[in-house]
Amino acid sequence: MKRWEPEESNDTPDLTPMIDVVFLLIVFFLVVAQRMSEQFIEIEKLAVAKMAEVKESPPPRTIISIKQTEDGPKYYWGEMEIYLADVSAYVAKNEKQKVFLRVDQRVTHGVVQEVMREIGEGGQVDVIFGVFQSGGG
Repeated sequence: MKRWEPEESNDTPDLTPMIDVVFLLIVFFLVVAQRMSEQFIEIEKLAVAKMAEVKESPPPRTIISIKQTEDGPKYYWGEMEIYLADVSAYVAKNEKQKVFLRVDQRVTHGVVQEVMREIGEGGQVDVIFGVFQSGGG
């Protein structure tokens, strides 16, 4: 009785597909490296406006601050405490000065909206808005 024997074959792996993949990866990385170097522009090549100038003294700004306390929000004109109803009068008196509104992060949006309305009634539309974190947490 004859035993079954597998047919003889050349079982060496075919490296052609693997070489193709390696060459494709090399081409891919070369293209990516070329594109990466094209993204950066040297600063000397950037166009700069010849007429650009920095103002030595920016326009004066007055500071209105809102601080949240246990008794509710407190309003300040500079360092002087004022009432909400007085904000529009102070803004109207100093119409040449723009307003910088500093607000404690714990103040609600409704309070900020009321102060912005008062600033608008005082005739000012140019307002810079900032939030500060009060000391102690």
